[in-house]
Amino acid sequence: MTIRMSLFGALLATIALTGAAQARTAPQTAPDPYSAPDPYRDQRALPDSNDPAAREALLRAKGEAYHRAEDSRQTEEELRLTRALNDEIAAQNALADKADEAARLDYDAAVARHQIEVRQAEEQARAAAEATRAAQDQYDRDYAAWREQVRLCQSGFREACTARPAWVRPQP
Repeated sequence: MTIRMSLFGALLATIALTGAAQARTAPQTAPDPYSAPDPYRDQRALPDSNDPAAREALLRAKGEAYHRAEDSRQTEEELRLTRALNDEIAAQNALADKADEAARLDYDAAVARHQIEVRQAEEQARAAAEATRAAQDQYDRDYAAWREQVRLCQSGFREACTARPAWVRPQP
């Protein structure tokens, strides 16, 4: 029994030692690629954007490597090609400016048409509301005249019962 206990103890000790050793030498797991980076983790100072050397270093770090060569170091073919490209870009910019101006003029014309339509719709609505008010006023007058005629008829005034109603207009 003591042999079993000592074997069992030795086995436990071996497992504990190998587990501790593995924990010390285990490689660190990579951060989750789907989690958002911590913006506060990087506390390095940003380079001064007004310093040309710092700006160039930042561009190099991003992989930019453009350096304008002096005209004297360019061949005649490179200068001709550069002028042609610049002329093409200038022509495209002029065309885009013309298209922008045409689009702005179209937009201004559409806005003016819309404002005219809005004014016309408002005038039509105002005229319809005025006609409705006038018709309601006439109805109220005719109704009041009819009520008065009914009251006179009910009070015994015979001519009010046989007279032409006040709301009936004479036929031309």
